[in-house]
Amino acid sequence: MKNILIADNRPDLLATLEPILKHWGYRVLSTCKADQVMTFLKESTPCLLIIGEELFADQNLRLDPETTQRIKTGDLPVIALKQDGAETAELPPGETLEVPVELFELFSFIQSQVEKHPRQNLRLRLRLPGMYSVEDEEFILAEVLSLSMRGLFFKAPSRSKKGDRVTVVFPLLGQCKEIEVKSTILYTVEPESGNNFFQGFGVGFDDIPENQKEQLHQFIKDHFLREVSANRNGVGNFAEEQLKG
Repeated sequence: MKNILIADNRPDLLATLEPILKHWGYRVLSTCKADQVMTFLKESTPCLLIIGEELFADQNLRLDPETTQRIKTGDLPVIALKQDGAETAELPPGETLEVPVELFELFSFIQSQVEKHPRQNLRLRLRLPGMYSVEDEEFILAEVLSLSMRGLFFKAPSRSKKGDRVTVVFPLLGQCKEIEVKSTILYTVEPESGNNFFQGFGVGFDDIPENQKEQLHQFIKDHFLREVSANRNGVGNFAEEQLKG
């Protein structure tokens, strides 16, 4: 499991980011104190440092030459968190995030900085009723098992093939809205004894109207944050106002 160190003097921000990063499968160390940053860097060897501008400018933050060199060469990637009124300081090379943090941007930054094969989209694992129509034929009921801004995966009762054009329809539960979008089958899962005869296919959305894109964006964010909040095991006060959609 990869380690991520978060250092910022805003406790609510730490308490919000920590369970999110844990939900994504990382081991997280967090601190509000500049003098603890170096201790954590030595003891945990994190793969990423997320640090607030004010804490980075703190005189008590004393990085040794080896750590400074790792940051300069990109061996220790850094994401700086913007902070109004922070002391002027030369920020480390890397990415900069506005606060409140944009959830999808945070996911993209972490994937690009930490993972060898970064995922392009924040994807939900969920169960939604849905339906699809292949080449404008009759609609077939199916179950959505995963969803992102770019596509979804259907557990489907009938065979389809890669490249088929499909229209997919699924509800945004809690919003009293429904998405209908033209899509293309990107891959299929064939029923075999090795997968307990599971069958389905993944689609990529061809084009979503802007208003539906905004609705889907909000749905994914809300569903994800509810999931994190329900499974955070008492880590801090989950302050959703520290995030924006």
